[in-house]
Amino acid sequence: MATNFQPLHNETHKSVKIGPIKNVADLKDQHALGLVVQEFANAASEFPVVFLKDSSADKYFPVAMLGIEQNTNVFVTEDNRWDANYMPARYTHKPLSVIPHKDDKNKFSIAIDLESSLIQDDGSPLFDEEGKETEHLEKRKQALMSYIEHEQITLAFIEALERFELIQPKNLKVNLKGKELNLNGIFMVDEKKLSELSDENYLELRKKGYIAAIYAHLSSMNQINRLIERHAKQTAEDAA
Repeated sequence: MATNFQPLHNETHKSVKIGPIKNVADLKDQHALGLVVQEFANAASEFPVVFLKDSSADKYFPVAMLGIEQNTNVFVTEDNRWDANYMPARYTHKPLSVIPHKDDKNKFSIAIDLESSLIQDDGSPLFDEEGKETEHLEKRKQALMSYIEHEQITLAFIEALERFELIQPKNLKVNLKGKELNLNGIFMVDEKKLSELSDENYLELRKKGYIAAIYAHLSSMNQINRLIERHAKQTAEDAA
């Protein structure tokens, strides 16, 4: 899907209005969506929360699993609606995004995707008649900047897990109507290694607030069965 991000400007985009997310067709073939550590508790109530690895950068990153098979999202309905109580925050910021400031890479600017279907005549305005930011835009900007901060905290969280060698590969096997699938490329916190941490190292994780996120991640694996049930249901509906 084509995008056209431009730095948000109170004159250039004075008349732009943004509507709510209703159609999520662009998520239909995404079987995973990135998370920040602050989302683990909410996400774990609906999705398996696991780690994937970017081999090119040798870095881990957390995601919500949205499907059992590649390019299959079991939380998008036939009419392209989101069928879950929680939506990963990364998607909710659309059509706004954050880009490095053109004059200072340590600062950020807000950008808007002018090709987004969320730009609608009956949406919420971003600027008032005088070109001042509306309350709606102020809240959206605050949410975006908080997300950037949460991404940095998530990087620190993963660095700690790596330092204590807690992230390990996990081969998950699921059974879909007699067909066994191996879910490779998934990484999880190793519970045995976690229990063997020294008191000092465990206390470090606890003081930083990481323990709750770790257990949310581990408990979320109960949601694998939910993915299997949803997959089976969608497959049966497609075949009908």
